[in-house]
Amino acid sequence: MKNDRITLVLMAGLPGVGKSTLSSALGRALNWHVIDKDRDKEVLMQQGLEEEHAGRAAYELAFETARRQLIKQQSSVILDSSSLYSFILENAQDIVCSVPNAQLKVILCVAGKYLRDERLRNRPYQITRIRVDPATIIDYLQLFNHLPTDRLTIYTTDPLEKSLTAAIEYLRS
Repeated sequence: MKNDRITLVLMAGLPGVGKSTLSSALGRALNWHVIDKDRDKEVLMQQGLEEEHAGRAAYELAFETARRQLIKQQSSVILDSSSLYSFILENAQDIVCSVPNAQLKVILCVAGKYLRDERLRNRPYQITRIRVDPATIIDYLQLFNHLPTDRLTIYTTDPLEKSLTAAIEYLRS
């Protein structure tokens, strides 16, 4: 079954779970625009904004870009963000409600503490205000209780191709 509605995909998960990797792969596979909030924050900090202000401005820019993409371009978009905080989901819901024939789909990426730690050690350093570091998957999942229950939860310990296939099937349903 093919879904013809334009979609705002809200990625969710802590740093190191593979959100950006999956977002990029989804963007390429579906030819959808990917909004990388962390990259925007980094650029704003390079321009002299203090971290906290750069973070807020990056979210505002991400939300505006998503709205513009959905309304003006009438095309689907992927928002690569932790979605750890309720305001992120609330903004995404507001955007989708303001766009006729749009829908919100949430993909929660999950990985255990040791894999997250290993991935963070092996990637370039990124400044983050996220300080939670749950020891168990159960604790991890509880951090995202504010997300809709009809989300797709992907365990990113699986190969990227398997995660990508599952995400594409979810987005097309």
